[in-house]
Amino acid sequence: MDKMAFLALNGLYCVNRTSDWPLPESGERTLLPQALIQELSAHTLSKHCYPLAFGYYPDARSHRMARLAPADYLVIYCTSGHGDLDFQGERRSVSAGDLLLLPPGLKHRYQADEQTPWTLYWMHLDGADVAALFELADPEGKGITKLGLHERLTSDFQALLDSANSGYALNGFLHAAQLCRSLLSYAALLKNRTQTNADTLDAESLHHYMQQHIHERLSLDALCQAAGQTSRYQFIRRYQAITGQTPVQAFLHRKISHACYLLEVSDLSVADVALQFGFDDPYYFSRLFRKITGVSPSSYRQRGGLQQSRQNKHRISSW
Repeated sequence: MDKMAFLALNGLYCVNRTSDWPLPESGERTLLPQALIQELSAHTLSKHCYPLAFGYYPDARSHRMARLAPADYLVIYCTSGHGDLDFQGERRSVSAGDLLLLPPGLKHRYQADEQTPWTLYWMHLDGADVAALFELADPEGKGITKLGLHERLTSDFQALLDSANSGYALNGFLHAAQLCRSLLSYAALLKNRTQTNADTLDAESLHHYMQQHIHERLSLDALCQAAGQTSRYQFIRRYQAITGQTPVQAFLHRKISHACYLLEVSDLSVADVALQFGFDDPYYFSRLFRKITGVSPSSYRQRGGLQQSRQNKHRISSW
């Protein structure tokens, strides 16, 4: 019996469902078809670590799942809210910044808190290297590791979701497989990261907040509040000392960086790309894009965005 048939038979995974939680409009869920999984499991570049399914569940009230004999590896990254995990006979609280690493063969149960439900990125994995990657990130095998909120993890999960935008082409999911490996290896790197001193500005958490709200408009006051700062002046001074930019500049740079990616890999119009990042006025977006990169969005796309962005690297970093 092949893997997909086994998973479908046990109600754990199939091409049309992962859990019974109703997916909201802002949520995402991608399940790979059996033929694509077979290709990934045989390909040199992906066979040691590849996705079976992945998604994003925002404010997942009433989300719960119980698996008695899971057949694959499950990774869950909580970015806000709370929940509970039952694993290896222990119940553990889950909160923002926690990474759940649940291996096959060990029963588990988890659920969102009803008052403050969690927001999750998740992925089901398989491959010969996944067990070793799990061990690096969770050497004690507790099923949960507290990493904190990190922009890199959120960004990689979002890129994983975006990899499904081009359909089920093999090349797109070879890239997705590399993102899965990158997520786990980076989590292992963060495992022993020194906790940020409470008296300093936690730029990493702020960058995570920016990434989470990349499609919205954020004021300086909103960024200041998110950083836990009471003085806008001190906030700007502290942030600029760390990054060389003001908080608003950094947020706009992130928007333009993501816009560059969409211009490179999608057929969306400039106006539609602008809307993706909260710019209602495509002319203002184009002016800002030119100010940061040195070229217009249309020229960036026509000339080959990656090469052009390298030529304007100094301009982008010093604006």
